[in-house]
Amino acid sequence: MKIAAVAAFASFIASSDAAGFRDIVNRVTQSMSDVVYAPAEGEGADAPAASDEEGGRQLQIAGCWGNSGSTPQKWHPTYSAGWTNGYCRFTQDCNSPGYSTQLACCKGAYSGQISGFCLSQLPNPPTSSPTAEGGLDVFYPDYSRPWPSGQCINDGPLPSGRPTYTTMLACCKGAYAGQMSGNCLMQLPNPPTGAPTNSAFEADFFYPQYELPWSSAGCSNSLPLPYPNVNDRPNYPTQLACCKGAYAGQMSGVCLAQLPSPPTTSPTGSGGYDFFYPDYETPWSHATCKNSRPLPFVTGGRPTYSTMLACCKGAYGGQTSGACLAALPSPPTSSPTEGGGLDVWYPNYNQDFASGMCINDAPLPSGRPAYPTRVACCNTAYGGQTSNVCQCAIDSCYSCNCPGATTTGACPSLTCS
Repeated sequence: MKIAAVAAFASFIASSDAAGFRDIVNRVTQSMSDVVYAPAEGEGADAPAASDEEGGRQLQIAGCWGNSGSTPQKWHPTYSAGWTNGYCRFTQDCNSPGYSTQLACCKGAYSGQISGFCLSQLPNPPTSSPTAEGGLDVFYPDYSRPWPSGQCINDGPLPSGRPTYTTMLACCKGAYAGQMSGNCLMQLPNPPTGAPTNSAFEADFFYPQYELPWSSAGCSNSLPLPYPNVNDRPNYPTQLACCKGAYAGQMSGVCLAQLPSPPTTSPTGSGGYDFFYPDYETPWSHATCKNSRPLPFVTGGRPTYSTMLACCKGAYGGQTSGACLAALPSPPTSSPTEGGGLDVWYPNYNQDFASGMCINDAPLPSGRPAYPTRVACCNTAYGGQTSNVCQCAIDSCYSCNCPGATTTGACPSLTCS
């Protein structure tokens, strides 16, 4: 039966009717020969195919279609396993790129495989917890963990699109700034201790504790930050600068009391400060100027004066009760002598501008500008007064507008026409 079949097929090939069929077979055979990759220049026909490290990712087609060549075994990706479970196997395959090593195949075909399954099939796969010398040379945030327990790792392979940092500390600062648990920082090889503060770490700046009531709040540099982003609150280079900037006027003095060398509440027998400040804690009508310790404000939070008198003049110039002046060691009497009056001058708004002058009658009206000299008051308050009444009251020869200035010989310094 078999002999008869072969004879019939040979007879068909020999016939002229089978010429077209023979032509088709010849063309297919020639096409398959053309697909076979030629050796590189300078190599023999038996030279091995170039490795993937030299740029060779070759589809070894020769031999797949029954010609005289043979397909060498190489490491090929197993596409049928899917991306997550994909791996490389040493086999003959005409439908995938071949690699000289299993590692090269995993890197080339499964780069970015989050599961790391391909690399795990290596004879010595990287461990999930590499030693200090192992792992990648960059760190990245571990997004598989919830934020409170998040940390930075350098396990390979690096997930696609993940930010990287040169050090673990830089990663914690960049990816987990504001992490209240401090878990990322605690994974450092030498994590910061809880001393000297109660925090896990210290920042290089101080911030106000807005989460506490004003009267009991201070400035801290503890980490983790009690707020999400660094720029959500002002920060200061020193604790003192923070107290001055954020808690100026804090009557409790808690912020300043937390300084390494806070001002004492019981000064020595040398007395109070060598300057005076207004007592804003007391109602205006009864307030005076003080130099008591400790300051009820941060330095710079209130005006200060070299003497108590200067403070009363500057801060309580319009105090009708005279309480501040009355607290002076030698207060002025309520009925000053003829040559007395205040030692400051102010414009008399009871007169119109043209005839206005500067006076020093007590008490100083509230809100009225005061000047140390009468001339200064006239120059400032009545600088545009064409009648010169204010200045003439001081110097009758101030100008030709002064009464009597034009009298012959009365004012030799003036030349009035």
